[in-house]
Amino acid sequence: MVLTPPLRTEGKTCTRLGDIAHDAIIGKQPRDVVISSKDNHLRVHRPSLEEHVLMTPRSASGSDPIIEALEAGTGHGALTLHLAKAVHAANAEAQFSEPGNGHPSFLTKGGLRAVIHTVEVSQKHSEHAMKIVRTFRRGMYMRDLRFHVGDVSDWIDRQMSTRGADPFLTHALLDLPSSHTHLEKVTFALHVDGKLVVFNPSITQINKAIELVRSRRLPLQLERVVEVGPAMTGGRVWDVRFVKPRALTNVLNKTKSVDRSGEDDRAADNEDRLNSKGFIYESSANEDERYELVCRPKAGDRISGGGFVALWSKNKTRKYGQ
Repeated sequence: MVLTPPLRTEGKTCTRLGDIAHDAIIGKQPRDVVISSKDNHLRVHRPSLEEHVLMTPRSASGSDPIIEALEAGTGHGALTLHLAKAVHAANAEAQFSEPGNGHPSFLTKGGLRAVIHTVEVSQKHSEHAMKIVRTFRRGMYMRDLRFHVGDVSDWIDRQMSTRGADPFLTHALLDLPSSHTHLEKVTFALHVDGKLVVFNPSITQINKAIELVRSRRLPLQLERVVEVGPAMTGGRVWDVRFVKPRALTNVLNKTKSVDRSGEDDRAADNEDRLNSKGFIYESSANEDERYELVCRPKAGDRISGGGFVALWSKNKTRKYGQ
């Protein structure tokens, strides 16, 4: 990964992968490809906060965009508060009326630069979360939030019908029991290079999301899968990817002619099987492709509690409804 300094005409960044001409980057869109002087293909994207901190503190270029993020699964409202706190400073110059009647304050002057849409299927849970936010420090973060009740896919459909088919979300976070069922709609609503985060308590739930992205050919690139400890502390990075091992291909070739009368029993036994090297294997939806989804921790000791977080970036734009 390479982080360029601020781009300038006729400038270049020298790397071990070859020189990268700034003119080749200027005018490109996120996730476009540029070619270095050593004929290496590099994908352009906006640097994340982590990349800035680890590599350099300088921003590549451009002004700060308007942020419109989605949280699906409001729940108790704890994460909602943290998200609102993260964007609160962006709305410092906006002026609002005093909140009343249990509703968020509304804009009276200036423009919002950031807003968090939080969607919850349960009216009761949504109202409880709103109360949690409203009673924290006199409701200082209410202005940064918009509470919605209903199914998140239905909410996106309504937004698309009123806004048009263009993406409108900067980022999205899904904290739902069946997050994979909403991935396609959320992906269409994301801007190119937008971040999609899925949190689930089980690695097999993350696997379902990864398999759906692949089977539906969604324009998402998996960045990482991280296991987190209780209260979102600690954690370790997991290697989750599709592979085509030669040994597995040989086994599949040999077993194709075997009697399949016990297939249902074997399928049940093979679910989430863990071998001696710490791999979890799950069969590909299309056996002809002979790919397997391999999951294993990259480093660290086993921890209890917490869950798994998967992070994707959107690669390219697909038209809504296609």
